[in-house]
Amino acid sequence: MDQAWTWLVVLGLVVLGVAALAPQPLPLRPAILSPAGGAEVGLPARVALGNLPEGAEIGVRVLDSYGRLLGEDAARARGGRAELELYYDLPASPRGRLEVFLPLPGLEEKVLTSREVRFADVPYSWAKVYFLDPAGNPFPLIRRVPRTHAPARQAMELLLSGPTWRERLRGYWSALPEGTQLADVSISDGVAEVHLAGIPEEFSPQLSALATRQIEVTLLEFPTISQVQVYADRGYLGP
Repeated sequence: MDQAWTWLVVLGLVVLGVAALAPQPLPLRPAILSPAGGAEVGLPARVALGNLPEGAEIGVRVLDSYGRLLGEDAARARGGRAELELYYDLPASPRGRLEVFLPLPGLEEKVLTSREVRFADVPYSWAKVYFLDPAGNPFPLIRRVPRTHAPARQAMELLLSGPTWRERLRGYWSALPEGTQLADVSISDGVAEVHLAGIPEEFSPQLSALATRQIEVTLLEFPTISQVQVYADRGYLGP
């Protein structure tokens, strides 16, 4: 009996030692800097978070008052802050809430903090933005966007912002390098010229072909565009 108790004590100490040595999650208490509580949010909803550790990825979702998920995305903290523009579906109620969460499978349901908001009445339309599916084929993902007189520029900016964290989780991705910027887009006689900045020199021909294909099929959705030409800092990219 004494020997059995001895083994139990040893086993307990081993378990406690392993638990003490295992990495413990840092407490995360993000603060919603904007919008203010009860404030009106437009389309997209512009959200700023604070009190974040450097490099932490943090998620934000928006729901209507019926609890229906309208949209979600994530951003990485820099200097203790994270900012993102959140496009969301048409709400079924004038009020809703923002929820902050960890964008990790299995942990995303835990709400770290939340805030009540009102939805602005914004004239909107729907945009198709082509990202790549797991097989590398262009696939349209839909965004509700404010109406604009420059829909091609709007579509390009949405494309450069990349898929949302949930879309990435489902396998959608973009061949356009992170940090790529839109220098200019112009349309003349049905030809859209897209000028990009920030494409790295080591950008491979394979990725370049996929990226230009994404741009081409996204812009060919517009009836005023019949041909697309893409240029970067170092010259013509394609198609």
